[in-house]
Amino acid sequence: MQAAERYNMPSTGENSGTAPVASACRRNWRQAFLERIYEGLIRADPIQPVDLIFVMAGRMNRKRYALQLYRRGVGPKLVLSVGRFEISKMSQTEFPFIDELIAVRSVTPSSRRHFFVSLDQSGTRVELASVPQWNTYGEVVGLKHYLEREAAAKIMVVSTGIHLRRTAYTISRVMKNQPCEILYCPVPDSDDLRKQSWWTRADSRYYVISEAIKLAGYTMILSMPTWVVGRLMRLKGWLDYTAVRVTARPPRRS
Repeated sequence: MQAAERYNMPSTGENSGTAPVASACRRNWRQAFLERIYEGLIRADPIQPVDLIFVMAGRMNRKRYALQLYRRGVGPKLVLSVGRFEISKMSQTEFPFIDELIAVRSVTPSSRRHFFVSLDQSGTRVELASVPQWNTYGEVVGLKHYLEREAAAKIMVVSTGIHLRRTAYTISRVMKNQPCEILYCPVPDSDDLRKQSWWTRADSRYYVISEAIKLAGYTMILSMPTWVVGRLMRLKGWLDYTAVRVTARPPRRS
């Protein structure tokens, strides 16, 4: 009996001690897996001097960060891609060209309100961007057209980190014959979007998961013939526009 008791007693202690360890291992594995998803969406190159800094449309922190890089002398020219729904947000910020941008917007049909704003030592220039669709693909096509008349040997593309893998893939397909070097610079992580905790916030979860789905979709679509890509991206541009309108629409009062 004593031998049996001596045999059984350690097993009880082992079970109570290993449970927390197993739970911690599961948490560590889960966190590592989720962080890998985030990392798989990022493309990041070291910051170095370039001929042109190009900023993808979207979040305001992209433009603020790119403006900092420009003022630090990373590049002699800065081009910001500005979508129609961003202009009202930019009017509340410190951008020096906002009055000119608003003036150009006021005389531009709503269907064409996507602009490239260029800053260099000669001043500021606001122009209509030649974008076929309001999405990442359309912006890259617009950048390609811009570079055909404003050549640059080395370009830095600035955007949110998790947007850059898709951007880089799109550029590799659309601009594969362009004689220039492209670098990718992610905006530093913010409190609402971090690799270590993106799954803890509903808006961050939506952003990361939707970006992963878009990356898969772009990879599939951009491998198709050019005429198919154009048609599918036009459809996607309309869907993106509709989603923005629905999201921006105020809720109905009951």
